[in-house]
Amino acid sequence: MIIDNNPMRIENLPDELFLYIFSFIEPKDLLEGWYNLNYHINMILRSVDIRISIKNNDKFNDSLPYFKHFCSQITHLKDERFFPNTQIDLRSLINIRFLYLTHCSKEQYQHINPDNQSYLTHFFSSSLPWSFYQRILFEQARFPYLISVGCPRGASIYLLNATHSINRTIRHLHLHSASDEIIYKFVQYLPSIISLTIDYLYTNSSSSPLLSTHSRIRRLNIVNALLSQFHLEQLLLSVGFPDLTYLCITFDTCDFQQLAYTLTIFSCLKHFNLTVNTYPSDFNLIVTRLMSPWFLSLNYEHIIDRYNQKQTVLINIIRT
Repeated sequence: MIIDNNPMRIENLPDELFLYIFSFIEPKDLLEGWYNLNYHINMILRSVDIRISIKNNDKFNDSLPYFKHFCSQITHLKDERFFPNTQIDLRSLINIRFLYLTHCSKEQYQHINPDNQSYLTHFFSSSLPWSFYQRILFEQARFPYLISVGCPRGASIYLLNATHSINRTIRHLHLHSASDEIIYKFVQYLPSIISLTIDYLYTNSSSSPLLSTHSRIRRLNIVNALLSQFHLEQLLLSVGFPDLTYLCITFDTCDFQQLAYTLTIFSCLKHFNLTVNTYPSDFNLIVTRLMSPWFLSLNYEHIIDRYNQKQTVLINIIRT
């Protein structure tokens, strides 16, 4: 009978494997289930990147113990509370990379600076003044690794009436609401943007026509429904998209023949996602599919939202 004097035990697994496994475990379970098992596990836990998502005040209260314990290891924080009972001390997040704050207090945004969060790469908040974005985007005290930023409702309107230096580090821009004029300005001052997300696109009928500028944007996502295709066409006239490979849009109604012509502009397009909320009762899928190669996957889909169930027309096609 052979006796194995070195039986395989869990703590003998490679540290890299532990780090991989721990990356899928909630911080609460890491603290309550793994912490203080032994010295070796504790050392590994100190190297784990922690991701925390907070949806309400109860969730924050539940997460407070492990938030405090792992504060210096938090690399991803998404706080979606509109009315937080307790503010997070951002100065403790020294290794944060991704920071999403639905509500950001004046004290908090005063603590958001390169000295406190020197590794920050992605930042979004819906409650900050434009002066904050001016500081992190166009003034000298910038975050050295910041590549993605989101501007709240109305803040970016101030961009129209000022002159700024060029920022070539930002790659992704998320705007809550914007007109083609605002987007045109952002492309001028942030010329390295390759991904643009817009929650609400609107047109300013009083603004003068803009000269087209060719952007480097490859991904364009307009989240909420456009009342008219005219809004999209105006955007295309103001900001050129010769490198666009991904387009995601929603229309209330759609002129598919006009859209088929518009899509011929995008010679590099590879992924097209379209949702149309309403359509005529005599809408003919087969005829419409023949209008453009991009319409071949056109079909109906049932959407269940908070209020009712509805049927939409949907395209989601990837060209290889």
